[in-house]
Amino acid sequence: MPNNAVTAKARAVHGKLLTKDDYMILIHKGTIPAAVSYLKTKPLYTQAFSETDEAVIRRAQTEFLINKNVFDNYLRICRFSVDIKKGVSTFLIRQLEAEQLIKAVTAVHLGQQDGFVTAFPEYISESLSFDPMKTAGAGSLAETAAVLKGTMYHRPLAGLLTDPSPDINRIITTINVCYIKWAFEQINAGEKGKSRERIKDFFLRKVDTDNLLMCLRMKSAFGLSADRISELLIPYHKRVRQSMIDDAMKAADPVSALRDLFIRTRLAVSGGTDIPEVDIGLADFRYFRHRLAVSTNETESLYSLMMLFRAESTNLCRIIEGLRYGLPPEEIEKYLIL
Repeated sequence: MPNNAVTAKARAVHGKLLTKDDYMILIHKGTIPAAVSYLKTKPLYTQAFSETDEAVIRRAQTEFLINKNVFDNYLRICRFSVDIKKGVSTFLIRQLEAEQLIKAVTAVHLGQQDGFVTAFPEYISESLSFDPMKTAGAGSLAETAAVLKGTMYHRPLAGLLTDPSPDINRIITTINVCYIKWAFEQINAGEKGKSRERIKDFFLRKVDTDNLLMCLRMKSAFGLSADRISELLIPYHKRVRQSMIDDAMKAADPVSALRDLFIRTRLAVSGGTDIPEVDIGLADFRYFRHRLAVSTNETESLYSLMMLFRAESTNLCRIIEGLRYGLPPEEIEKYLIL
């Protein structure tokens, strides 16, 4: 299937995503079974919930099926891609893999492996480059290092995981760097010119966000020094350079300076909220929706659709959580990317 046909297919699927009206209906449903019953009427969710009994469905199962639906739909569309061997279809897999590895090492570090096993999305297990159950079953981070042999994570992480006093924050940063390096290798191998740089920018937007959020949290919650925080930065950027962070850290009030930098470089979106994570989601949603609408590049279109899928799954999981705890509709709405 030629590139323009794949792009057209991605746009057609985007047209089936939920609308703001759908979300407003869902937050007023009052219960999870009622919300699931409504989702069954929507094209992208009919099959996902076809074998469920909404009368007895619970939050965990609902969220599992929502996220699995994103995974299945994305891979289904990627099968039409002529560039599937260049890594297009694996962007989501490797993103999920890095996220699960971070959760796994954190669980081992805290001695909470049971929680990782319970929450692990089994449907991705066969796609990962490591055995998630062996990772979860590790009795120490040093044992985790052994499980990762043969993967792209082993060499960068081995020394950190076997350190007698492991630094979990540096381990998390290193996992994220492994993923970004892998993604750039795929992009360099499969893309050229402006498309290559634009797709790299997709990742760099998230790096800016992750670095700024990390700086804010580490400074405000733990009062870490500028040098210590600098060690935890992901060494890439789009708009937020190291020097900008250094200047903010030297300010009389570094937390306020970092917050201002965050707003200035990452939250420039009209109609925003007072919740940074929601504003980031909103800015990214609008950005990727625009890229999908104008791009003729296959990888860019598929990646944009993946990010829109994930925004929708985030919205739905927030709705399900809100219904589970009986939050009023207006409170749930605050946390939605609309």
